[in-house]
Amino acid sequence: MAESAAPDRPLTLEEKKAAARARAKAARQAQSGGAEALVEITSTAAAYITKTASEQGKQQGVRLRILAGGCAGLEYNLDLLAQDEQADPGEREIQSNGVRLLMDLKSAIHVAGSKIDYEDGLLRRGFRISNPNATSTCSCGDSFGS
Repeated sequence: MAESAAPDRPLTLEEKKAAARARAKAARQAQSGGAEALVEITSTAAAYITKTASEQGKQQGVRLRILAGGCAGLEYNLDLLAQDEQADPGEREIQSNGVRLLMDLKSAIHVAGSKIDYEDGLLRRGFRISNPNATSTCSCGDSFGS
């Protein structure tokens, strides 16, 4: 998907719809073409997921969902997978840095091309998602608009 510079004005409804259609088309093409990873999990995030899953007796994997909410309109939701949890029908399964990532197609459309990282600093501790599809984000980075 071609990157385009964000306009200096809010997007119109038609522009938002066109962008959503383009993301949906790219996600469907990636799914049917067997693309390796729509989303990348960094080695730092993978190490944290692996460590936490081991401590809690869960598998090395997460489910990513995009939900309505947050201060920017949509928010990220990441949950560890239970030990015997399988992909739901229609979910996309990706392997990145040894971690299993499950997400439904609607969520995949919003996060195609994203990178999930983990940071542990004095001011912030948690996952940081760099999402090229976000047209706006909140200051904490937990929600976005598209």
